[in-house]
Amino acid sequence: MTQRETYIQNSKTTCEHVYHMDPNSVPVLHVLLTEEELNQRMHHYERALSIIQTFMTKLLSFLTDIPTVIVTTDDQGVVLDSYGDERLKQMTASLGIQNGVKFDEETAGTNAITLALKHNKPFHLIGEDHYHYCFSEVACYSAPYRYRNGEVIGTISIMTPKEHASPLHLGLLSSSIDTIEREIRVHEQNEQLHLYNQMLMSTTPIGIVISDQAGHIREFNQSAAHLTGMNKLNMIGSHISEVSVLKPFFDHVLTKEKGIENIEITFSKLDERKCLLDILPLYDHNQRLSGAFAQFRDMTSYYQLQEQVIQSEKLSAIGKLGAGLAHEIRNPLTSIIGFTQLLDVDKKQTHYIDIIRTELERMKNLVNQFVMMGKQTSSERKAGQLYPLIFETVELMKSNAHLHNVEINFHAEEEQITVWMDASQIKQVLINFIKNAIEAMPQGGEITVSLSKKDQHAIIAIKDNGKGMSEKEVKQLGTPFFSTKNSGLGIGLSICFDIMKAHDGKIVIDSDKGSGTIANLFLPLHKEES
Repeated sequence: MTQRETYIQNSKTTCEHVYHMDPNSVPVLHVLLTEEELNQRMHHYERALSIIQTFMTKLLSFLTDIPTVIVTTDDQGVVLDSYGDERLKQMTASLGIQNGVKFDEETAGTNAITLALKHNKPFHLIGEDHYHYCFSEVACYSAPYRYRNGEVIGTISIMTPKEHASPLHLGLLSSSIDTIEREIRVHEQNEQLHLYNQMLMSTTPIGIVISDQAGHIREFNQSAAHLTGMNKLNMIGSHISEVSVLKPFFDHVLTKEKGIENIEITFSKLDERKCLLDILPLYDHNQRLSGAFAQFRDMTSYYQLQEQVIQSEKLSAIGKLGAGLAHEIRNPLTSIIGFTQLLDVDKKQTHYIDIIRTELERMKNLVNQFVMMGKQTSSERKAGQLYPLIFETVELMKSNAHLHNVEINFHAEEEQITVWMDASQIKQVLINFIKNAIEAMPQGGEITVSLSKKDQHAIIAIKDNGKGMSEKEVKQLGTPFFSTKNSGLGIGLSICFDIMKAHDGKIVIDSDKGSGTIANLFLPLHKEES
């Protein structure tokens, strides 16, 4: 007895002695799925069923003289699809074979579908191989079909009248299943590749545009939309001429069939975006031009950083030169100022000497600022109270403020605010900002200095009602040699920013043209305060 015959005999014995089936009866197949469940199962198998039907319909075209029905089940033996000879389909329908019914041994008796699933290999039953006599005039050939990993998806069966039974049917079925499995694997791979492609296209910061040979856009990823300022959905299907910056380069590649690399382009629809562009020609499997692939990388930040480095190097060179020159000028300048004080002149000349001495002192102050800028900002910090330091500085500046018809007021939310600071340097910062506030109000006005704390920081706010600054001017504050004053060099504020940075603090300027300015100085609270 062959292995196949043994499996059939064991199945028939089970049907007789375990399930107590009557071979003369007609089996009643169970419909185990609701309509909704069947629709869900059909949707899950939609791709596989489509592929199977394509290949098995082609097989049926070679069996036109033989009544044949194809039945496809899932991995549980539930019928999902059946097609073929109408008369044979009517006969199988009379036996209860329809979509949604389940083939199992307990209800269908000995059948090829159950045996193929149970033993995981092709199986065929001809006539009396079936347990029930109602199937004695039918030949059934079933074989499992699998995923790429070997997991069984379901079965495909060929049903035909017994007189047309032939070993060729099992061979044809096995051959068809090999082709079907390969096609299913190809679709799986394509789906995975499509998924990976979509992930790469949607997550990459690189703009990607793909066109066909005529220049119609076939792919336009989200980064391309962001960089060009165009709507992704509107661009798919449109012509590359819609992106005027890219058009000449696409035209070149599509006509010359030669790629271009590292071309600098600028998108200015939303803001100035400088990009490096690469475009390559695309070819089909016959090596004929099929389109072009473009990628462009946003280099705006790189170019900005490059400009900042160049600017920094320039400023460093100027700073070193200025500091060295200022150091050499300061010594003879001090001597000249000293000798002007020793000059014995009359009253008329005294006026001129006072002017000379004032201008020399101003020059000396500017030279000292140059020297300070050339030195590394260092501080000797210790815990100190801000309130008395600010009060003392405000009192010191009041006399200068009165001369300019400016009133200074100081108030604090609380007096016990401790920070880790170099008191002399913080005082220098306060003097500089109060002095700037006074000079911002040439017609007079009011300055309010306040002290508060928030989010582990002490905040010193210096507010004036002067002429204010534009947003562009505010952004440039602290840059060496930038000043909003006609006679200023922009060195003082640069030093102030360095001092605050050395104190782990920051300066935030809030200003509007014509509405005054608020300079907010943030200093971290001493740990005992926080």
